[in-house]
Amino acid sequence: VVTVLFSAVLLVLGNMVIEKMIRTSVNDLVDAKLAEIHVGLDRVAEAALSQAALFSRADAVLEAYATARRGDMGEASDPEMEKARQQLRTHFESIENGYRDVFQGADLRLHFHVPPARSLLRLWKKNQNKSDDLSGFRETILAISRGKHDPVKGIEIGRGGFVIRGIAPIHSREGAYLGSVESLSDFDPVVKGSVADDREYIAVYMNKRHLSIATGLKDQKAHPVLGDDFVFVNSTRRDVTDPLINGDFLRESQTSGKAERVIGNYVVTAVPVTSYSGEQVGVM
Repeated sequence: VVTVLFSAVLLVLGNMVIEKMIRTSVNDLVDAKLAEIHVGLDRVAEAALSQAALFSRADAVLEAYATARRGDMGEASDPEMEKARQQLRTHFESIENGYRDVFQGADLRLHFHVPPARSLLRLWKKNQNKSDDLSGFRETILAISRGKHDPVKGIEIGRGGFVIRGIAPIHSREGAYLGSVESLSDFDPVVKGSVADDREYIAVYMNKRHLSIATGLKDQKAHPVLGDDFVFVNSTRRDVTDPLINGDFLRESQTSGKAERVIGNYVVTAVPVTSYSGEQVGVM
């Protein structure tokens, strides 16, 4: 009897130790994956800022801004602003051709702005002929226009959802602030690139209140609302992640900074997605 009882105790204790070891190992794997994703996002944001900085002091760019400043920069159809757009297109034509050759036809996604927050030129938009007002939804551009005009990098919500941006200030040779230039990178490829094997799945959700800006996510068939507070953005395997995630779980991560559940054979972890300014804008 003693032997049987002793064996039973050993079995229970052994299972507890093994369970704890497995749990610790899984938690370490999750933490390592989250760190890898955040490092990847930071690296892309830094690369975007570096690319924008390359053109922030170019002579052709400064000449185009000098042209723009001769007109009314607050007027969407100002002719001097249109001349400035043409100057930029002429200068970047050969640069864009080289970029497309190397990156399989991809556009060089540079966006030039005039203060406080008006689009001068989206380089990839060949038919842009107006300087539209961005002040209603582009806080990063307003931020760089204020104060010391420090560079800005990180996640900001755009028409298509999360975008990684790097924004560099443009100063005249005399040091006057003229505007800014940004380089953009999509969010989804960075996240999907963090998946190491077929046992890992990543899903991304945006806070529903940002739908007024992210108009590209308003198709409820492709981007359904979850728990009335979140909008589905993307998933590496939606057939796997959809049944595991609900609004309560996502809300828990908003307040705690990290939520975790074991559901069947899956460990599911949710963490906030934060903007360039540290604001919680979604959940991953």
